[in-house]
Amino acid sequence: MEKVIEASSGFVIQPRLQFKTIKDKLLYQMLMEEANYAASARCEVGQTIIILTNLSKEIGWSRDIIKGSLDRLERMNYIQMETLPQKRGLLITVCHYKEFQSLATYQKEKVKKESKNPQENPQGDPHEEPQENPHEGESENPCGSKEEGMSKNQNPQENPHENTQEKPHEIPHTITAFINSIINSNININKTLKEYITEANVKSMNLTSADDMEIFVDFALRTNALPAGMSKKILISYFECIRLTRQTCTISAALLAKHIEKLSKYSINQLHYALWKHVEQHDDKREQYTLGILRNTKEHEARRGLMILKNKKGVIANGNDEQLATAVGAEQSSTRAEAERLEELARKKGLAGGTIRDVNVDY
Repeated sequence: MEKVIEASSGFVIQPRLQFKTIKDKLLYQMLMEEANYAASARCEVGQTIIILTNLSKEIGWSRDIIKGSLDRLERMNYIQMETLPQKRGLLITVCHYKEFQSLATYQKEKVKKESKNPQENPQGDPHEEPQENPHEGESENPCGSKEEGMSKNQNPQENPHENTQEKPHEIPHTITAFINSIINSNININKTLKEYITEANVKSMNLTSADDMEIFVDFALRTNALPAGMSKKILISYFECIRLTRQTCTISAALLAKHIEKLSKYSINQLHYALWKHVEQHDDKREQYTLGILRNTKEHEARRGLMILKNKKGVIANGNDEQLATAVGAEQSSTRAEAERLEELARKKGLAGGTIRDVNVDY
């Protein structure tokens, strides 16, 4: 029995624009859909009101991530923001809303392009925009590996270097399938992560989803590529953040293996702090930014920063990550003991009751 979809109350036109990250794009599309198509008591045409706290709970992104995306959209002149009084939220104005929602706008653009290039693409789809080069501005091949590119353009018989005696199903199609084959075979893991990834005979080296990332991170921890006690939850969130900075939302496992080699030179506290800070406050930056945080963060600064981050309501740990608690446990214990000592001293001197703030941590 077919499910009946309720009739739509209207439609919205989503213009093709350039965005820094996929999160910026998704947020912009939501704002475009939520914006008023007719004036109301609270909003004009092209405006909508959002409350960051409510939106954060609904979509699972932290307030900092949402605010960061909104700031970027405003800098690109895609939206304008105004903070409403009495904590009533943010008034968002989608720039050029009326023009974007008018089909006449796109018809004019089509006529302009045809007048400039009358011979170009005479039989093409009239509604199709010319695609931009997806590799532009990328520091690495967004498709991840040469093997993947060959697999798309060549049949097995057309590759003179390929062993024609080998059955196609004997070669895993993806890097995650290769990793699972190693794990399921119950053989001893006696090589480094980089060696396994380099020797992988697969068609695609790309990680394309959160599930792929979880498999990769789990395998990286099994190979001891990072210090013992590293939080799996933070690693997955961090590498997912890095993956989504790519226009294709895919990233090469070989590239991440090289990046992990650089990360492994730092302590667990430094890693937890830098990776968490990157995801919470700089989710639009690439992996080189993390290395900058690590180079400029000493061990004691990382421990203190971790305590501050852990006390905030973030989307990564939420105070329940046991591995992270272990990493900062010693610092927490010493701080608590000092606070109790100061409280006892205050009571003996007859000072007012109440908790004593730790000025080194409680900002």
